[in-house]
Amino acid sequence: MEPGDKGILRRFGKYFRSYRILIVISLTAAVMVALSDTAIALVVKLITDLFGGITQAVSSGKPIEIQFSLYKWGFNIYDFTVSGTSQAGRMLWIIALGTLCVVLVKGAFHFLKEYLMWSVTHRIVMQLKQELFSRVVHFPLSFFDREKSGDVVSRVTYDVTQIENSIRSAVMLVKSVVYTFIFVTFMFLLEWSLTLFVLAVFPVSGILIKLFGDRIRGISRKLSLNVADYTAFLAEAIGGAKVIKAFGREKTKERSFNKKVHENYRFNMKVAKLATLHSPAQDIFSSIGMAGVVIFCGYRILYGGMTFGDLTGFLILLFNAYKPIKTLGEANNVLQRALASGRQIFDLIDQPDESMVIGSGSKKLSEVKGNIEFENVDFSYLDDIPVLQDINLIAEPGETIALVGPSGGGKSTLISLIPRFYPLHQGKIMLDGVDIAELDIDHLRRQIAIVPQETVLFSGTVEENIRFGQLDANNTEITNAAKLANAHDFIEKLSGGYQAEVGERGVQLSGGQRQRIAIARAILRDPKILLLDEATSSLDSESEHLIQDALERFRRDRTTIVIAHRLSTVQSADRIAVIVEGSLAEIGSHQELYKKDGIYRKLCDQQFGG
Repeated sequence: MEPGDKGILRRFGKYFRSYRILIVISLTAAVMVALSDTAIALVVKLITDLFGGITQAVSSGKPIEIQFSLYKWGFNIYDFTVSGTSQAGRMLWIIALGTLCVVLVKGAFHFLKEYLMWSVTHRIVMQLKQELFSRVVHFPLSFFDREKSGDVVSRVTYDVTQIENSIRSAVMLVKSVVYTFIFVTFMFLLEWSLTLFVLAVFPVSGILIKLFGDRIRGISRKLSLNVADYTAFLAEAIGGAKVIKAFGREKTKERSFNKKVHENYRFNMKVAKLATLHSPAQDIFSSIGMAGVVIFCGYRILYGGMTFGDLTGFLILLFNAYKPIKTLGEANNVLQRALASGRQIFDLIDQPDESMVIGSGSKKLSEVKGNIEFENVDFSYLDDIPVLQDINLIAEPGETIALVGPSGGGKSTLISLIPRFYPLHQGKIMLDGVDIAELDIDHLRRQIAIVPQETVLFSGTVEENIRFGQLDANNTEITNAAKLANAHDFIEKLSGGYQAEVGERGVQLSGGQRQRIAIARAILRDPKILLLDEATSSLDSESEHLIQDALERFRRDRTTIVIAHRLSTVQSADRIAVIVEGSLAEIGSHQELYKKDGIYRKLCDQQFGG
């Protein structure tokens, strides 16, 4: 094992411990299955001896007189005599009925064993998926800024599938150990010297398992990274389908994807080659050992050291023991792939969550008024590239402040700091006189509604997407919010109305329709703080006018910070803050700033042709 593999196995053990009772019951059932197979081997020995005795008596013309006995290790397993045709016939019936009973018992315990272990497997996989998703949704936004979404999807799909296979293999591994122990024990009971001879072959299998397992694990790690790479590429291509078509880059993307898939094929074939070589290699060494067993047993029979029934029963036990030993190698191959995937999964699980990166206070405001104050705020996504510098800004309760300025100046970053999507590097932001770092983060975000520049809708109905703003809202509240956002009329015209499916990311709707639903979602939240990032950018002139009127009514008694590039939409704001290269360059009303003949006036003249 490599360093860290034991830690990965210990972490997997945590999941198994939760279901230890079911596992114990399943393993007990496995023991009963193995004992049933052993009983069948003994029954076959009895049948062989019985038919051998009958054949010998018939060919010699003598009466049937067969002695059945099994003395091993000082124990008298059985000792009885069958005399005459009548007793031989009864013996046949007893053996047949006994065999049927053993098979029925074996079948019942086999069902119990398999059902319970499948149940444990699927429960653990379900728990692992839930834990992964729970971790992912609580990661800070900085994680998603630097990681490809396809990489994360690959962890929850491909790597979890590998873990599911490994859990099944781990169960097979434990069952194989149980079976091997029971079968080898009974082999010792029947023929200890022959068993020692057979066991000389087993270490060779162990060496093969180690050699093939190490190679498979190394390739599986590369395969896991490759799957994450092409999954991320695929997700990116699907998301950017419109741009790809607009620039005629279908063939370019197709060639890139084919290259990644071909690389995936090569890794898969390396794993397949090792996995398929392992089985015949093990069979070759096992066959050599089997040939030695046949020769050894042949001489024992020739010189009266064992009966043909002893040989038959021993060979059945040997074949039963060989299957789980071979399974050890196959299970190990899957286990090595799982160790590679397990490392990827636990690396993801061990990522710091939002509370560790940003922190969360415990204070809750009894009444939120909406006073926001930026005090000497500095921020950067990368340590050496400042995005915001020395921002000092106050938004009074119920006041509307517009942020304007050239693109890339830091306006969107500024409003993303209010709900604490990112930690501050310097300074602080106050809400009603309390540092937001001291507030419970969920409590803080419940006071805020955001309409981002890039509208995000989720697969589901129109109603479900609006209700996302307030989960316990009733239908009347949802309808009122839609009306206020000028969305009700077009929703009613959809096939299904409020129950119409919006499609993945809202693809069934136009950009303006998506944005109005996002606004309705924010209205339904009924926040004290409203953050609008180009909230009307996708609307036509008529809809924009109606939405502006709706927002004018909605933002009364709410602190509103709005980002806009079309300056005509923010002239009615209480104050306008001009952000240039991360700094607050000017602040004041439209009239005040226009009179200053500064940056704001230049922006107005550029847009309005002044």
